[in-house]
Amino acid sequence: MPDDIPTDDHKHVTLIPTDRIRILNPRVRNRRTFEEMVESIARIGLKRPITVTRREDTEPAEYDLICGQGRLEAFIELKQNAIPAIVIDAEESDCLVISLVENCARRQHRAIDPMQEIGTLRKRGYNDREIADKIGVSPEYVNMIAGLLERGEQRLVSAVETGLMPLNLAIEISRADDEGAQRALMDA
Repeated sequence: MPDDIPTDDHKHVTLIPTDRIRILNPRVRNRRTFEEMVESIARIGLKRPITVTRREDTEPAEYDLICGQGRLEAFIELKQNAIPAIVIDAEESDCLVISLVENCARRQHRAIDPMQEIGTLRKRGYNDREIADKIGVSPEYVNMIAGLLERGEQRLVSAVETGLMPLNLAIEISRADDEGAQRALMDA
């Protein structure tokens, strides 16, 4: 990457009008995933600002989007006039490269990865209510998932995350002895 792109300690977040941001490298996204993002932002807010660079010789200021197309489109869908953004100095060609690298680096998470974060947040000292507020679920849900993780039941957690099994059944199976587990599986 170019030397003139600031490091994290030089970045600051500012509100940018959504109608002054141009998407340089647009991509098509899954509609369901986008709707989930819109719902999440509406419910718990933006977790990470977008990244933009200011276009030269524009007054009022206009910006090119580097990272965060989905978040920007979600804000527009929610009829928000401004979005939190990190503004960096970069040439348009550098912005395209950064955007491309960001899209390529985006990996598909395993179903259990988001739920593993519940265990990670617990280890960092957050309580169930704080974790629930951060990820937009109930404290009871956090408690049940954490319980499964603490008992080493990653396969059951994955089954819950992918929708193959209801959470209450996964809890019942994890707590049952061999005969009880078989009975619960038969009920499933």
